[in-house]
Amino acid sequence: MRKRVSSAFAAGLLAVSAGSSAFAASGGMPQLDIHSFAPQLVWLAIAFLALYLVMSQLAVPAIADTLAKRQAKIQGDLDAAEKANEETKSLVAAYEKRLADAREDGRRLMREQGEADNAAAAARFTELHERLAKQIDEAEKRIAAQRDDVMAGLEHMARDIGQEVYARLAGQPADQASLATKVAEVAKGGSR
Repeated sequence: MRKRVSSAFAAGLLAVSAGSSAFAASGGMPQLDIHSFAPQLVWLAIAFLALYLVMSQLAVPAIADTLAKRQAKIQGDLDAAEKANEETKSLVAAYEKRLADAREDGRRLMREQGEADNAAAAARFTELHERLAKQIDEAEKRIAAQRDDVMAGLEHMARDIGQEVYARLAGQPADQASLATKVAEVAKGGSR
């Protein structure tokens, strides 16, 4: 880079010296006067060195420091964003795992509750079945007892009616034993 700056500086000096002879003759610009050219070059070198030293000691380090801080901030932001991204991914994975676990727990609880409800319903059904069977047995016994009572009452009534009918038709009282036997046979489904 110094070589380019030096060559550019030399080219600038040649151009100034070539152009100064044309301006000097016409009374042109004083900077291009060939007689004051050497002091101008000295002051140019002094100004250049002063500006170079100021720039190299103050401006360039400040700019380099600013660029380094900027790069560090950008890198810090990128690192923080990457860390936040990883934390977010881990949180999402943990959330999805908890959600899947909660769903599985819900299904398990529903299954267990369904089984418990089915068992309770089966127990209630069995209890109801037993109670109804007991009530049916009791009702059948009552019906059988009532039927026996009715049949006994019918036999007694049939005997009484048979005696009256026989007494009216025959004109004499009927034989109680044979009439009771006939009525009992008919009541039990036997032949007449």
